[in-house]
Amino acid sequence: MGANLTIYCLQQVTDYAEFERLCHDLMSLVGYASIEPLGGFKDRGRDAVHVSISDETTVFAYSVQEDWRAKLAEDAEKIYKHGHTCNKLVFVTTAEITTGERDEAIGSINEQYKWGLELYSLERLRNLLDTQFPHIKVNHPQIFPPEFLAIQAQMKRVEQRDYLFISYVPEDTILAEWLARKLTAEGYLVWCECLGSLSGEKYPDDIDDAIQRHVSHVIALYSQVSLNNPDITRQRAIALGLGKQIPGFLVALRVEQLSVEKLDQATRQLIFVPFETNWAEGLQLLLDKLKAVGCPKLLPNGRGIAAGAFLEKDVLSENAEMVVTNYLQIRGLPDVILRFKSRQAIPREKLDEMKLEWSFREVNEKVLLSFHYPPQSFVSAFQLKSAGQVLWRGSDKVGGILTKNLVSELIRKALIVKCLQKGLQHCQLTGMYYFPFGLVPGDKIRYRWPNGKTASINTTGERKYSRGGRGERYRYYLSPNFYVNQDLLDDFAVLVRVRVRITDTGGVALSAHKANSRRKDLCGDWWNGEWLSRMLAICQYLADNENIVIGTQQSKQIIIAAEPLSLVAPKGVNETALSRSSYEREDILFVREDDEEDFEGEEVAE
Repeated sequence: MGANLTIYCLQQVTDYAEFERLCHDLMSLVGYASIEPLGGFKDRGRDAVHVSISDETTVFAYSVQEDWRAKLAEDAEKIYKHGHTCNKLVFVTTAEITTGERDEAIGSINEQYKWGLELYSLERLRNLLDTQFPHIKVNHPQIFPPEFLAIQAQMKRVEQRDYLFISYVPEDTILAEWLARKLTAEGYLVWCECLGSLSGEKYPDDIDDAIQRHVSHVIALYSQVSLNNPDITRQRAIALGLGKQIPGFLVALRVEQLSVEKLDQATRQLIFVPFETNWAEGLQLLLDKLKAVGCPKLLPNGRGIAAGAFLEKDVLSENAEMVVTNYLQIRGLPDVILRFKSRQAIPREKLDEMKLEWSFREVNEKVLLSFHYPPQSFVSAFQLKSAGQVLWRGSDKVGGILTKNLVSELIRKALIVKCLQKGLQHCQLTGMYYFPFGLVPGDKIRYRWPNGKTASINTTGERKYSRGGRGERYRYYLSPNFYVNQDLLDDFAVLVRVRVRITDTGGVALSAHKANSRRKDLCGDWWNGEWLSRMLAICQYLADNENIVIGTQQSKQIIIAAEPLSLVAPKGVNETALSRSSYEREDILFVREDDEEDFEGEEVAE
């Protein structure tokens, strides 16, 4: 979750139609007064258009996908493929975009299509909505709930002591960040340098002034190294001085055992909250103290703001636990990227068809890049010839394309080709690659959990959607979605997410509105275990033994681990302390009481 309420709301968008309306409103305010909304499933890459007085046509495309770069490329191809007039493309996304990614995207769109490109990223949207046009948030309550707007209004109050300030040295950052999130979850407004302010208020530029004018209480983390830090010592001195006027203003936390002889006389008089051995117990004592001194709680939805998924204060366990991620490690990549050249330009529709059988990136209509050799049918049809190869490791660019982006794209496209080779089908309307009925026996995949247990999961099914006393049946199909990046490891890794394609009983994809309501009906009670089980099943289905292997020639193979990366958390969760509503269901059979054929769950065996 972002450290700003506006960012948080944008990152939680699920109503794409409402996001389109918000984007239309913003674009009309930033200079496109005559914007014409389009949108819908068959928009052919265009969510809106604007024609200026000088007849310059601007096309707008909006995205809430994390893989914004792939969505941008997809929309640009559609606009070009359908022959739409376009002088400039405006792309609005809820994703964060780095300076390097921005420059690469602008250069790539200009090089391929000769269009200008204007990007509105998450931070740019926040700036527009918080500083220039905050009034329009009221018009979109589905994205910006009224209670969040009320919180932001509270943040603008001045000369009131509403904030907890966490004073600490960099060596204690982990504890400080943990405390900031926990206290925010309890409803407190918190200033912590490593996180800024989770509630949306700007972190103060002048800390000393903020302590003197806006802070309700200072939470000071005392460790040996902090005793010699001049900035922290000054903050504590200010807090101790204010403590003479405001009882309990300084709340002292002992991070480790302290040498009494190193403490000044004022510090020796403090009653410390112990945090040196057990953070969970220390947190409970801290909360009791804050309650006793009357520290104000102003966040009605603090738990959601803090992250939406932080555990209750009393459920920490000292036992380590394994955490299964949805990242797959890439175990092998070809050393070279191959370059192929066609004697004549390949039509766009043919390039689209080729991508279903071969992973490549077109530099232009005649030059293609790939890890693998093309199928012989493509070589013959388009007279493709090898035009050299490039050692890509250590190179900033290949064919004018940033190497990181190129390699990520080729891996992702290769996984799509692998899915199609294994029998998955492509839906042109939704862009999903999904399991069709009848692909696997009984439409079930058997798979293995990380703990060695085996189970089975449905790849497709039919359910009944009831509303207003009427029932309507629909079908669903599991669909894997892949993102490739270098964020988790030094090398590339694959992030796998499971999506669900929704159709009527004839297999025709439903409209966005209908599909979304039925998707909620289907997945509303799926917790982490349900999503993990489906991810494991899909990855193991695509694999050959322990790896997903793409390519026949050994030196040209992409090898991806079929088992997700697992990490060990130093602290676990005491599940006996959780309420029943907090439990995630695992290793149980799910059967709808009203309709047994709607069986959705897993059969688990030792």
